[in-house]
Amino acid sequence: MKYLITENRLNDIIFKYLDEKLDGIEKKKGKYLDFIFAFPNGGNNVLGWKKSGDLFIKDELIMEISSFFGIKNDNTLRIISKWFEDKYNLKVMNTSRVKWWSRVLVENRGF
Repeated sequence: MKYLITENRLNDIIFKYLDEKLDGIEKKKGKYLDFIFAFPNGGNNVLGWKKSGDLFIKDELIMEISSFFGIKNDNTLRIISKWFEDKYNLKVMNTSRVKWWSRVLVENRGF
């Protein structure tokens, strides 16, 4: 059985999914980016943002949403960017996938 879902409705569903999936992430000062968004245990950075409007998204999150909802990665990037802007009131001009976090999203711990 097939169902047709409007783009707005699909976005709403994905926004709710992101709200639940990323519940508990905290905004922290970054070392190389202005802010990182990570879970409190510090072991799982998910997003990073620069004042220039650059948003960095963990590749695993993009792949999970694209696969689960059957949409293209480019659409997933656009949807996550819109969710991020709405949730954190921070402007996104460019969005990038990050496969390896290494030093890109390392929290500044005063070293």
